[in-house]
Amino acid sequence: MMRIINVMGASLDGRIASHPNESDADRKQSGFTNEVDHDHVVALVKTCDAVVVGGHSVNVSGGVMEVVNEQGRNPTWVVCSNRGFEKDEPIWNFPRTPKWIVSKTELPQVMVDQADQHIVYGDQGLVESALNACRDAGFKRVLLFGGGQVNRAFYAAGAVDELILSVCPVLVGCSSGVPIVAPELDVPVQFELKNVQQDGDLVFLHYLVKR
Repeated sequence: MMRIINVMGASLDGRIASHPNESDADRKQSGFTNEVDHDHVVALVKTCDAVVVGGHSVNVSGGVMEVVNEQGRNPTWVVCSNRGFEKDEPIWNFPRTPKWIVSKTELPQVMVDQADQHIVYGDQGLVESALNACRDAGFKRVLLFGGGQVNRAFYAAGAVDELILSVCPVLVGCSSGVPIVAPELDVPVQFELKNVQQDGDLVFLHYLVKR
């Protein structure tokens, strides 16, 4: 059975960035992340078959994480984007990592021609289309990296099984901060705490979604 694990780093007030265009370098300077958290995320990617993420998140982060997993393969990055990507955007700088583009409509070939697969979800829905493609590929462990709008779609569909949250020692305290889940969910999602770990000022919380 395939499991979807939402992996996020958030401030004490529940923000994953100070503003939508914040780069990884800016997030590190703001106190969102450090080498310990980076190593934590890399270790998680090594356990997975695929990563689902929004296209904007990939670009502001400087591209995908080119990591070889425990099976000796690079996990597939399933990137949700309704506009596609120019040839010189950061997503294409990592050729060894398979990349799928998931979009609402058919995109111009030039915007997706470096992808391994282009999935058009249309009326079927983003989450269902992405998950069906992952199941067809035989993926068992899929990490959900967000951002907030992609997270909302997956939580609203009841598709998330676990949440691994790095709580960062910083308060954003501004209206431009990006939430873990973009508004709004019709029904709150409840969790059961599975594990807590601490490393310096970081706390790692591992939750299971209550069904």
